[in-house]
Amino acid sequence: MSRGFQVLGALAAGAALTAFGLAGIGPASATPGAGDEGGVVDPNAHPGAVRAQITFTKNVAHPWHSRISWRAVRQQVDGTWKVVAQDAWRAGSGLPGGSATNACVKGHGWLPDGRYTLRQYDDYAGNLIHGRAFRLSDKRCSNGTLREQLFIHTEAGPSNTQCADGPGDQICRWEFPKINDYTSHGCIKMAPADLLALTHDFHRFFEAGVRYSMSKVSLRVR
Repeated sequence: MSRGFQVLGALAAGAALTAFGLAGIGPASATPGAGDEGGVVDPNAHPGAVRAQITFTKNVAHPWHSRISWRAVRQQVDGTWKVVAQDAWRAGSGLPGGSATNACVKGHGWLPDGRYTLRQYDDYAGNLIHGRAFRLSDKRCSNGTLREQLFIHTEAGPSNTQCADGPGDQICRWEFPKINDYTSHGCIKMAPADLLALTHDFHRFFEAGVRYSMSKVSLRVR
């Protein structure tokens, strides 16, 4: 989860959207400012403005028991930011075989650290990925390798259906714990119910099909 996000006071409001960048959003921003109590009003503030961040926190010891979190903040009349929504779930990334934690191995290692823009889909119609998904921007890893085709997704069929059970691993059905469906070819995988919860959180403030700027909503991988 994000730990280091500072409350932005009146003097920092003008740089608020830029400051959101790598800092994340921390619990301190839940403290009501003077504007909540009818006090100071910042003329540079945009009361009601919302920004949010999804954070994927890697678990090196257990890559398929990593963590994904959601946090949204709303600006108050005094320029401070107040937490209005937060949640967290289990997630995984990477494939077994020795390279799961190597972000420079295409189609095998987990995502490179850093920030990503995203576009949310209610029913993505890909070759392997269907249903709810977040399409992420491409990212170069530490040695310059470009990682592409990156998503937050689950295992489901079209229209978010679960296909009938069968032998082996089926990409249209979540079979955990019988099969470790938290593994992925470098994407971030979530259980269907958890991805639905994240999607509901996202839709409280943002629309499907739009690639928002990082100053509004982004994914942070660390």
